[in-house]
Amino acid sequence: MFGKGKIDVTIQKTHYAPGDIISGNVALTLKKPVNAREVSISLIGEQMITSREKESGWGIGGYSSSSSSQARRERIYEFKLPLDSEREYSQGREYRFKIKIPADIMGGTSQTPEVQVKLGQVRKVVQMAKVMTGAAPSSPVKWYLLANLDIPHGLDISKKVDITIG
Repeated sequence: MFGKGKIDVTIQKTHYAPGDIISGNVALTLKKPVNAREVSISLIGEQMITSREKESGWGIGGYSSSSSSQARRERIYEFKLPLDSEREYSQGREYRFKIKIPADIMGGTSQTPEVQVKLGQVRKVVQMAKVMTGAAPSSPVKWYLLANLDIPHGLDISKKVDITIG
């Protein structure tokens, strides 16, 4: 165990359907007590977005054109569930959690306006990329849980657990 300690996430399964409830435990294993802002668990969805840029203009050899593509991971969904607030955390703390996956999570709509805007932006980028390149849609959404102990002025202790929604 490196640093100040570790955080573990235990869930019953790794494959879920929209509308399911993800339940589990977050356990802290700390070498010594640590002051932290909070401990939380988040459900996050990310997708690779590829954009293609075409450059053209006059150069030393005359007029030329080239294109380049750039891939980046875009967070399209995030739900954060605080499990405990600011205080001193000690060895052996454990937290139970339940996160309900929205029934419409695969359809691209959500209850929060921020997520609706983000999903709308991603859809527009994907549509533009398809039109410009004739390429297939971007990669599927990668879903994961992220448990985090937020330590001010230091490195957070976190754990990522991949899940499947579909």
